[in-house]
Amino acid sequence: MGMILPLLYLGVGFGLATLLPEHWGNHLKESASALLTCWIIPTVIVYIVATSRPELFFMAASTMVLMALLVRCSGFFTNDPVQRLALVYLNAGIFGIPVVASFWGEEAVRLYVGAYIGNSVMGNILGTSLMRRETNTDGLTTSRTKPTQKAAVSAVLRSLLTNRPIVAVAIGLICMPTGPFLNTHAAGIYRLITWVFSFVGLMVLGMWLSTARLHRTDLKQALGWAVLRVVLVSVYSVGILTAAYWMHTHTGVHLDQLLAHPQVLFILGVLPPAANIVILETHYRHEGTAAPVIAAGAVVSLGMIALAVPILQLMFSG
Repeated sequence: MGMILPLLYLGVGFGLATLLPEHWGNHLKESASALLTCWIIPTVIVYIVATSRPELFFMAASTMVLMALLVRCSGFFTNDPVQRLALVYLNAGIFGIPVVASFWGEEAVRLYVGAYIGNSVMGNILGTSLMRRETNTDGLTTSRTKPTQKAAVSAVLRSLLTNRPIVAVAIGLICMPTGPFLNTHAAGIYRLITWVFSFVGLMVLGMWLSTARLHRTDLKQALGWAVLRVVLVSVYSVGILTAAYWMHTHTGVHLDQLLAHPQVLFILGVLPPAANIVILETHYRHEGTAAPVIAAGAVVSLGMIALAVPILQLMFSG
């Protein structure tokens, strides 16, 4: 059933996109995505942070370090801020959490949410920095550099303070004293929300899969970046797991969830670029070149997730 149900949820989305009129299908996708991003994901984050273990913060920090390293590596291949950001700022919510919940369960979601939080924080920081830097090189004078830098810092802080995952983390930290109570009395509600997340998220993925139409050049470029991401994330993940095992055996720091669900690290490599990149590009550069990059990345990601899940199941089944 672990493999059948997620495929069934995808099939529901595929069927809805095929049967419904286009405007109804688009409205359903937008409404379902809004439900996930505005309500379900923040609720899951609040619960997990309030009842968290050390792995959550370790995962958040290690994901932020990973993104900083990846954006550095991307500079060897391109100076395009959209392509560089698309390599590192990932759609870890709508794509990632439903996959993790469906195939590896709620304990794996607890760990994965740390990666999602780190991705959200670092994605906003890198996105604002890259897009503003590109704007500066395109036309701002030296005399305006300092005010622009101050404005960049202000923009980063503003985007973080109004970012729903970050707000949810803050609420979760405030609620940490109630963690034992939530573990005892709200676990059933959390399991229900996790199932809703899996169903709605994979249904949306199925709808996107049904309606995706792209040029071959977009897909080839997206595939190249996706393969690079998989290689770099896999190497980094091996290093993190080695460090976690060493800490577990030599220092008394027990990262049991991470060692029990190592596939959560590797799944980051096959996720698509975040849709928020379009918003950042539109705001800072007044362009829309990110749209085909994200659409092609999403299509390639669907195929790579389909390959990665059974491979990770075989690698870490025991």
